[in-house]
Amino acid sequence: MIRAAGTSWLALAARAVVLLGLIARAAGLYARLRLAGRGWWPLSQPERERRLRRFAARFVASATRFRGGLIKLGQVASLRVEVLPEALTGELARLQDRVTPHPFEEITARIESEYGAPWGACLAGLSREPIAAASLGQVHEARACDGRHLALKVLYPGIERSVAVDLAMARLALWLFDFVAVPDLREVYRQLHASLRGEMDYLREGRAAEEIAHNLARDEALWSHLRVPRIHWDLTTQRVLAMEFIDGVKINDADGVARQGVAREDLVAWASRAFLHMMFRDGFFHCDPHPGNLIVDGKGRIAIIDFGMNERLAPGVLAAMRDHLRASVLRDRELFATSLVAAGAIDARDLAVAREIAAVAFDPAFYNRTPQEVAGLDFSQHFWRLRGQMVRLRSFRLPAGVVMWSRAISILYGLVVELAPGIRPLDLFGPYVMEFLAPPQEERVRSRLA
Repeated sequence: MIRAAGTSWLALAARAVVLLGLIARAAGLYARLRLAGRGWWPLSQPERERRLRRFAARFVASATRFRGGLIKLGQVASLRVEVLPEALTGELARLQDRVTPHPFEEITARIESEYGAPWGACLAGLSREPIAAASLGQVHEARACDGRHLALKVLYPGIERSVAVDLAMARLALWLFDFVAVPDLREVYRQLHASLRGEMDYLREGRAAEEIAHNLARDEALWSHLRVPRIHWDLTTQRVLAMEFIDGVKINDADGVARQGVAREDLVAWASRAFLHMMFRDGFFHCDPHPGNLIVDGKGRIAIIDFGMNERLAPGVLAAMRDHLRASVLRDRELFATSLVAAGAIDARDLAVAREIAAVAFDPAFYNRTPQEVAGLDFSQHFWRLRGQMVRLRSFRLPAGVVMWSRAISILYGLVVELAPGIRPLDLFGPYVMEFLAPPQEERVRSRLA
């Protein structure tokens, strides 16, 4: 039996020791910043940011070395701007989910363990070199015995043990710091745990791909420009995912896209509409619309791949988000506060504080400005005032899915700006946002009958 490198009990213990060291450093850094904040041991702002960045760089180095769940944890932590300072999140954002491939023998050992037979008995061919390698698994081109062309995604052997250690250390760290954070870090841990465990369940990923394909197909005009790889369930297990192989080029490959004979701006527009459809209409969405997950096939269609990171917003949360966005547009403080309660972000006891947060957020100095005027504004004091109000919240927590929803919107916006600078993002986002803000059909019927 082949044992995956780095998953022996000794290696796992070494991993835990390194992570405990990081937690101890984080505690020491926090204590130093608290002393400075109270004026007992002054620390300049540049020195404060330097120390934060140095700690984040240590985490990035450890994650790059140990891989596994650490890369995912760092990536998710980089999104938690409501928990962590920008100096930390900015450094953590450097973590990339691309790693050195695991040996072919480890991959075949996993396949044979899942299939219960030599891989050659189940597959007609399997490429030695992977198409892609990430922190939890890698993808190989393969052929089924009946000739089907496959992309075979294989979870690394032993990765579950490594992730279990990472999650245990994350739970300890979040428990230690829960009393000083604005949001409930126990809920943050629950979301981290669910996200990582979900990404290691390829049956779940296959079902997500099929559900998203079904939802997108309801818009026939949109679906005619898209593809989602078919899942071959007869060769799929919890740790091996057999998908239709889609030949093409990444959407950010300018030369490759040009050879396909399709304008890249059109491709970006259709890809953006697909993700906006998921997020604003369905509430179940692919969380990672970066160029590596968007393939242009020979017919100029956008193939969306890698559905491991997916989120579902509960209907109540989606409705509350609608009210919250409407409140921001109308600058309605009461609706702003009650929408947070409806979403489960705060309890009713914090309504008064939420109204005061709205008053700061809707500061007229930052309202209805041109892009040129916005560029000249200093937001640091504004955000400091907002955070000063938020620390007064006694029940703040982010509902499941909201962070990933915001992340997906941010990545999608960056994709449009980078690859299709001639498109006005508002032209793409606007129709979906306006549709989202419109009252549900039953409300419109009731208002006409009233």
